[in-house]
Amino acid sequence: METTPNSMDVFKNSLYQQGFVSPMLTTLAPNETIKRPSGNQKIFGYILDGELKLVTGHELKTYSKHEIFFIDGHQGFEIQCGSNGAQYLFAFKHSAKATC
Repeated sequence: METTPNSMDVFKNSLYQQGFVSPMLTTLAPNETIKRPSGNQKIFGYILDGELKLVTGHELKTYSKHEIFFIDGHQGFEIQCGSNGAQYLFAFKHSAKATC
C-alpha cells in the first residue's frame, strides 16, 4: 500500500529545503506584545488564526489569518496581538556569517 505524506510533513520539508528549522506553534493572548532584539536569524511566520501587527524599525504591518510574514533578523522587532488573540507557526533560519 502506497502512503502519501500529510500536508504538515510537506510543509516542514519545504521549509527544511530552504534552510528553516521545523516550524513551532505559538499562541498569544488578546493584546499580548512580544519584543525581541536583533539577532542572526531570519524568521518565517504563518498566521493560523487572529491578527498580528509586526513592528520593525519604522515600519508597521498587519497580518491576518492565512497570511505569511518574514523578519530579516538584522533589527529588533515587536509583535502586537489583536484583541481576539492569535495563533501562528514560525520557523528560524540562521543567517550566513560574513567571511573576509
